[in-house]
Amino acid sequence: MALRRKKVANVDTGDSESGDVQTVYGDLVTFIMMLFVLLFVLSYNEKKTHNFITDFQVKFGEIQEEKQQTLTTDALLVSKIEHYIDRQKIDEFANVVVDEHRVKLILSPPILFNSGKADIRKEGYKVLYGAAEVFKTVINPLVIEGHTDNVPISNDEFASNWELSFFRAFSVIKYYISKLKFSPDRVSALGYGEYRPLVENDTVQHRAMNRRIELNVIRLTKTDELDEDVDDSF
Repeated sequence: MALRRKKVANVDTGDSESGDVQTVYGDLVTFIMMLFVLLFVLSYNEKKTHNFITDFQVKFGEIQEEKQQTLTTDALLVSKIEHYIDRQKIDEFANVVVDEHRVKLILSPPILFNSGKADIRKEGYKVLYGAAEVFKTVINPLVIEGHTDNVPISNDEFASNWELSFFRAFSVIKYYISKLKFSPDRVSALGYGEYRPLVENDTVQHRAMNRRIELNVIRLTKTDELDEDVDDSF
């Protein structure tokens, strides 16, 4: 019995030693693998720059600076638009919305157009002129969107709300290009009709909210800047 117990004890000791060896071996393999990965990264970047760490820090700093500049530009633009709204005393017909892609000035149609029409009213030209003065302080693309409620249009000039919404947006960019000398490659017009409502068209107030013109200042991205560089190279 004593011998049997001694044999069992020897087996237990062997298992423990084997486990320790496997742990050390596994750590060693992991270390060697990490070493090869590190050497590969360093050799890869040696062909491009002799100071990879510095280059990374500079790039990270540029990203942080770009984010800060975007926030500062957005805040300044919003401040100018809000000041313009207060100066024109049109807060009843205008408001500003900011999202991840754009800063938008939303205008209620009565201040720009008569009901069912796409011709800009005399008062509307004054409003659009004031907004243009703000938009000229930035170089971002400007997208004009027309929106309506879901009440079918009933006149001979437009066959649908979609047509009305587009021609209203087109009237705005036509004025900006022909009279205020905006570059045609900077501005564009979109008509969505009743298909992108802000709220349900279930009350008079909600339908009035959905009838709108949006003047969108689009944020520039790295992709946009790259595309412009490519275009300039041809």
